[in-house]
Amino acid sequence: MKQKKLVLFDIDGTLIRPLAGGKALHRFSYAIKIAYGVEIQLDEHRWGEHYNGKGDWWIIEDLTKNAGLSKETIRAGLDRVGQAFCKYLENLSRGGRIYETIDDAKKLVAAVVAAPHLTASVLTGNLGASAVWKLTHAGYNEFYEIGIFGHEAEDRVKLAKLVQPKVKKHLGYDVRAEDIIIIGDTVHDIICARAIGAVAIAVTSGWKVDKDALIKAKPDLLVDSLMDGRVLTLLGLK
Repeated sequence: MKQKKLVLFDIDGTLIRPLAGGKALHRFSYAIKIAYGVEIQLDEHRWGEHYNGKGDWWIIEDLTKNAGLSKETIRAGLDRVGQAFCKYLENLSRGGRIYETIDDAKKLVAAVVAAPHLTASVLTGNLGASAVWKLTHAGYNEFYEIGIFGHEAEDRVKLAKLVQPKVKKHLGYDVRAEDIIIIGDTVHDIICARAIGAVAIAVTSGWKVDKDALIKAKPDLLVDSLMDGRVLTLLGLK
């Protein structure tokens, strides 16, 4: 039987967008205080330049680099961080919705889920708990058969290298690198696709998008909408 192709969606800027400005970013200072007892100063105006597209684990290590925390301590506290993230976001959302779906992305997810030759999943730098919270809050049902989440590795390249072993373990088959499609809105999504020989689709729907940087990273496709006909053709949906 012919194996399915695996379509991996990034979350922030690809499937959803923020509605509360930079307020949600302060979950990092809140959660780091709870999990590690460390006070940090977070500058939301410089966030895009330094952290956009990076994984939560890597961001936490960078934000706490002067606090004397070991890598083992940071890793051990990630579950607490994830729980605190969810609590912070839940409290923030009491004032109204703080994330929304990107319409064309949601349409593509639905098309991928319905296609018998494709498997939908997520590859995200978000910690698992907060990834699920964001998607649910924004209006996505649990569409993915497996997920690759930010608590599983420090950076996106290491996350990408988990894809094939996880498919084998949880779905029971070997997926070829050329049958993996990674969709995201940052250079880091393209880099992680290249690291495992996967197909890279970049979309310009993200926060403070540097289109020139995306072009320079040479994705297989660069589009403004995930319902672009070239995306549908590549995925065998047209």
